[in-house]
Amino acid sequence: MFDVLITENNTEYGIINGNSHLLYIKVGNGGDIYGKENKYLRIAKQIRAEHGCSVLVSSNPIDLSIKDCMVLDSAFIDKYFKSTHELYAFGNSKGGQMLASYAYLNSKIKRVLSVNAPLMINLHKTKEGLAKFEGERLTMLYGGRDQSMRYLPFLNALLSEGNSTTVIQNADHNFENMLEEFIDLPERYLF
Repeated sequence: MFDVLITENNTEYGIINGNSHLLYIKVGNGGDIYGKENKYLRIAKQIRAEHGCSVLVSSNPIDLSIKDCMVLDSAFIDKYFKSTHELYAFGNSKGGQMLASYAYLNSKIKRVLSVNAPLMINLHKTKEGLAKFEGERLTMLYGGRDQSMRYLPFLNALLSEGNSTTVIQNADHNFENMLEEFIDLPERYLF
């Protein structure tokens, strides 16, 4: 279970309390804070156990634009995590697209891991967001069988120094039959 559950602006937030470092997780389109087989709760507990971090998991209502989600989630973070020193962000699917496109709106975000962000939707917003991101590191990770793989050469040309793309060959968009690998992604690519 999460330590705290809060619903605000049609978005459910699950919080695991820890130290002043925060991992912010934005799930995919219409997704809840638990995910299939409790994958987001499992990530949250693993990161707190290994790094002591607080973790915030945010649902992704289908009736909000990705920019509105980013603005509302940033306001929530500012309100409930005032003393955060380090902020890392992990987004999956539409959540990854949101971070790639709008992480720059929250200057506290130091590192981003965007997993299987759909590049065929609003690519111009993703391109703009990648150009404006000023944190330490942004990683765009794709499953080798994800539909957005065909855009990877274009994406590589957009990324500035220190930012990168990574491919996990056997993974599809949902990391089907690869749950443990999915759960380890924040550990491997953010910490």
